Amino acid sequence: MKKILFLPLHYENPNKKEKIESDLLIYIYMMDIDKIVFLTNKIHYNTIIGIKNKYYDFFGVKLDFDLINIEHLYDLEYVLGRFSYKIDEYINDEVVIDCTFSTDIMNLAAILMADRYNKVIQKNIFPIDINKSRSNSQKNCDLLKLQHYFNHNSFQLMNELLDNTYKMKNSNIKLYRQLASDYSNWDNFNYESISNRRYNLDFPEYSEEFLNNQRALQKILDPSDKRHFPYQIADMLNNAKRRYVEGKYNDAVMRLYRTMDIIAHAELLTKYGVNKSNIDVNLLTKLGIKRRYISKIENQHRSRTTSKEIEINLTEGYFLLYRLNNKIGRYYYKNIELFTRLNRIRNKSILNHGKASLTSDDYNEYETVTLEVARMFSPIIDRYMAEVKFPRFKIDDDKKYFL
Repeated sequence: MKKILFLPLHYENPNKKEKIESDLLIYIYMMDIDKIVFLTNKIHYNTIIGIKNKYYDFFGVKLDFDLINIEHLYDLEYVLGRFSYKIDEYINDEVVIDCTFSTDIMNLAAILMADRYNKVIQKNIFPIDINKSRSNSQKNCDLLKLQHYFNHNSFQLMNELLDNTYKMKNSNIKLYRQLASDYSNWDNFNYESISNRRYNLDFPEYSEEFLNNQRALQKILDPSDKRHFPYQIADMLNNAKRRYVEGKYNDAVMRLYRTMDIIAHAELLTKYGVNKSNIDVNLLTKLGIKRRYISKIENQHRSRTTSKEIEINLTEGYFLLYRLNNKIGRYYYKNIELFTRLNRIRNKSILNHGKASLTSDDYNEYETVTLEVARMFSPIIDRYMAEVKFPRFKIDDDKKYFL
């Protein structure tokens, strides 16, 4: 009967390469094994080749090993499949699975395999309790999943996981449930429903991001704050980008349209005291707007509604800015063909007047112009966008491991 060591291997910090090679060299020698099976990602192949060469140099013996590629390090079902396929080859041999150099997901897979095949599992050469390790690994994996879902704005999936989590602390369940609720409300513009929880204290590593969000939210909630509109515009732009990343181009463009509308409203209100939702005709006269144009506004309003409060739409708002000799209004008028094209993009959406589904190109064209106008309204709008951007947990998040 042969003694086979299964060794899942993964580490993030490239500076650890030499130390891990050195540690593994001694570790493997002390195990006194016939063969080793590395389960790792291709980024660590050089580490394994280094171990192989040093093992021969130091001990004069060729290291007999197999290498199993684990492409999706955070997909539990995938890792289990890779484990199972190889363990079947050594079903009658003495198999030891060692978790000293692996991730929580790989640990959990190793524990489940050891339990299923009645194999020894260890860490730092010493055997470990399968039940206790399974519980700890599952809790760590659940936390990783929650953070992954948060990074992808999948707040409903966070709640579903929290409803079925495996022995997670009640304090963590409450924390992540509140986090999902608050940022779901934020993502849906339900600002008033967001709690006052200070997440910077819950997640000190991300203190700056959460503090920036808290301060930005206060400005968004306070219409009297001089930075209310810049933050509101920044948040709408970020929301549009989130919908774009999700592939929801129709939703994303609708948010860009709303951004343009808010900019016109904010520019009229802050510079001239004009409320585009309730036009004061006398104020327009005082601002030098000719009676003929005012009558046109009144007639257009009456053709749409019987409401006594005169409200102007986005296009009328920008034309009014032009007649007030405003720089944003002048830009709009100068590029009227471009803005007409943007309006056609919006109108062809199935969410508006059309029957088509918008594309990423439609969004990108609309976003480019919207950002330019937003920067005219506030030259530091990019800073506001950075401050109002949702925090992201630093995890291996480049693949949809859990979605």
